[in-house]
Amino acid sequence: MIVMALDPAPNDKINALLTCPRHQLGQHLTLDHSALDLWAPVVADHLYRCAICGRELMPNPQTTSSETTTTFTLTCPIHGTQNNTRSVWSVLHRRLLADGQRLRQPQPTDATPTPSPPTESPESATETTAAEGPEAQFCPQCGKRIRGKDNFCFHCGASIE
Repeated sequence: MIVMALDPAPNDKINALLTCPRHQLGQHLTLDHSALDLWAPVVADHLYRCAICGRELMPNPQTTSSETTTTFTLTCPIHGTQNNTRSVWSVLHRRLLADGQRLRQPQPTDATPTPSPPTESPESATETTAAEGPEAQFCPQCGKRIRGKDNFCFHCGASIE
């Protein structure tokens, strides 16, 4: 799902307008502003994608801002700017832009050796496993961690059965 618009709503909520690149269907979703740290990275990833093909795009540096809304248009090398205008509540725009840029930073490759984790006592290992709980699962499509109660992957959008 691609995030097309984010607007403030009553009771510390945020209205999100989403579209599916594959089916071109729109959907409205209400997000809890107090849980911003949980959903902002996912929204940032899905905000800067083409609404037609889902290709990741960088935001156009030219934006239009009003008192409450920041509007910007993305350019897809295949589809141009068709269906790629976004409208975001100005309060959230900087945060989402920063999260999106952080997500696009080069990640270390598998060839880079990773430091081995410090040895843990059996008590701390048990606590870590218990904290992840039985609901910790991974998406069959992209391999990202998902919660057991999710119906779809928040990273790639794959359906979870």
